[in-house]
Amino acid sequence: MLKAYKVRIYPNQGQIELMEKHFGCVRHVYNWGLELKKKHHEETGKSLSRANVQSLMVQSKKQDKSWLKEVNSQSLLASLLNLDTAFQNFFKGLAKFPRFKSKYESTQSFQCPQHVKVDFETKRLYLPKFADGIKAKFHQHFEGKIKTVTIKRRPSGKYYASILVEQEAPDVKAVPITKEQTLGLDLGLTHFLIDSEGEKVNNPRFLKRSLNKLEVAQKILARKAKGSKNRQKQKKKVATIHEKVANTRLDFLHKVSARLVFKNHATSFALEDLNIKGMVKNRKLARVITDVSWGKFVELLRYKSVWHGKHVLKIGRFEASSKVCNPCGHKLDTLPLSIRVWDCPNCSAALDRDINAAKNIRDIALADALGHSVCVKSSPEAISISVGASAKEINRSGSQESLADLVAQPEVCSQIV
Repeated sequence: MLKAYKVRIYPNQGQIELMEKHFGCVRHVYNWGLELKKKHHEETGKSLSRANVQSLMVQSKKQDKSWLKEVNSQSLLASLLNLDTAFQNFFKGLAKFPRFKSKYESTQSFQCPQHVKVDFETKRLYLPKFADGIKAKFHQHFEGKIKTVTIKRRPSGKYYASILVEQEAPDVKAVPITKEQTLGLDLGLTHFLIDSEGEKVNNPRFLKRSLNKLEVAQKILARKAKGSKNRQKQKKKVATIHEKVANTRLDFLHKVSARLVFKNHATSFALEDLNIKGMVKNRKLARVITDVSWGKFVELLRYKSVWHGKHVLKIGRFEASSKVCNPCGHKLDTLPLSIRVWDCPNCSAALDRDINAAKNIRDIALADALGHSVCVKSSPEAISISVGASAKEINRSGSQESLADLVAQPEVCSQIV
């Protein structure tokens, strides 16, 4: 199992200068390799392999680019590996065509894949070319083989090290999926999270709380002369505000996801497959949707569930989770977003929109996982089923059974084919 640990590092002035050299050399090799591959393809119509690019880099390093010897050679090779990965992702349709890196980008980084050592007693991180070690703040001890270390400089001027460690995977047995231990989760904007048990987690709106401070800092930045030292100082102040918002948001997401995973009575979590990229195109809600960070939350919940042998279930994004009455299955034609509480015209049940949606998400996800999805997703109107020569009528429109109860009846679901 590969696990990453992010630590804050405190390099001295000499180490900062050496890191800046690494940033520049790694960026130069990446851009040089990208230009070389583009020209070779235009002239010959064939692609240039990573081995050929590495050979050309070694020759150039000996002839006209001797200044590349001042940095770790493995970091340069890792940069070419990243370039090759970028091309592979492009041809697979997973990313856009690789672009050139700029020294003005907010975040700079380089990798050290070999000869890395961590000393927890002296609290130092030893990298090639950094003989005395870099002062680091380790929050926890870890064991295993260090695969690679990525050094990053954030826009605020802070330096971090991401240490990727290969560890023995814990022997965790996956628990079975059951109706009683499945929790439906509905993600929203007014409330960040609503579960099928009725619990609601408020949306902290971290960015909105910092907008006034951010507005003042950006106005001051706009008045500074371009290229001046005062502008660089103010730019770091703006970046510090953004970084604090991002850190507090990530801390909140970690706490909420951990609290869910640590629930003993919940072993499975059901979610909607939200089209977040499409939703942020709404100019009125884009900032709020970005601030709530649904995608990051699902990512955290997924890997923490894997560590504890639990499951994350997803339903389709076009499932009618909000406008279907969970107790009786009646479906409304329309349900505007402004209506948060509604009464079912069929069974007269008073329904909270979000809690009802969370329950429906749970039931539909259970149906998919247990292979009974047709039973739950069928129309709430009367369903006629033919079994051999005989016919049996099942009328769910007048039934008061919940969808979860129907899922638990395999003799009913097996007939709906």
